[in-house]
This record gives sequence, structure tokens and C-alpha cells, in this order.
Amino acid sequence: MAEILEAGVADRPALVALLAEMARFYAEKREPLRIAEAAVALTSPAGRAGPFCLVARRQGAAAGFVSLSGFFPAFDLTWGLLLKDLFVAEAQRGTETARELMTATAAFAARGGYTRLDWTADGGNARAQGFYRKMGAAAADKLFYRLDGARLAAAARGIWPERIP
Repeated sequence: MAEILEAGVADRPALVALLAEMARFYAEKREPLRIAEAAVALTSPAGRAGPFCLVARRQGAAAGFVSLSGFFPAFDLTWGLLLKDLFVAEAQRGTETARELMTATAAFAARGGYTRLDWTADGGNARAQGFYRKMGAAAADKLFYRLDGARLAAAARGIWPERIP
């Protein structure tokens, strides 16, 4: 069984290693400074909105993490919790770490008075979708939208994507 605690300053080196492994897993290029800054952010919650991070350890070694952010409003003008990332180190997959992190996340939400837990999964990630179905979670009937890069910069100037040449 994994030990799962809210990440603090002492967990930053473990988070750096997990974040770097996650970047490699998703074929993202991340500079070491950006990864270190992310570890600091994940261990420096700014009130009820977070961000928060739970770290799982097995036999003292970092096994995985979940990153969370609070949002408002959720149902009935209450706080909700967004699970942004759930990552388990390759060496720890198949050890129930993901299930234990989800349980710890649900407990964190309940203790914090969050009324809802939302998250996304990549459309092509059948393994993650199957895992969440086995956990009893139902896919929400919502679409996820995003602006980033040049489209975000253009929208900030009032130039919306349909008008970008």
C-alpha cells in the first residue's frame, strides 16, 4: 500500500523527477528550470483554489502524484475540484498506485468540502478511460475547449480564430 500525503517543500525533488518522467512519457520537451518551477507551484497552494498535489510513495520512493485545483462555482454555488494530472511512474504501474491516488483525491475533496471532482482523459487513451470506468466514474456529456499559442495571443487582441489568416 502506498503512503499518500499532500506534497510539501521536502517533496520537491521527488516531484521534479516525476514531472520529468511525465514529460518524457508525453514526449514533451521541458526545461529543467520549468520543471523545478512547477514543483514549487505544486507545493505552494494559494488558498482554496490551490494548486494542490498529492504524492504517493512506496517503500520511501516516489511512485506517482496527482495535481489538483479548486474551482468556483460548482453545483449549487459550491467549490469543485479539478484533477489536472494523475501520473504513476513506469516502475510503479500495476501496483494499485493510481487507484490509491484516486481514493486519496476523493478523500481530499470530501475533507475540503468540495462537492464535485472533475477531470479529463485523452480521447485516444483507452487504458485511462477503462480505468476510470472501473472506478465507477461516468464520462460527462461536455466538450473541452482550448485556446493556446498563437490563437490565445490573437484572441487576447480581439482577433478570434475564425479571423486568423
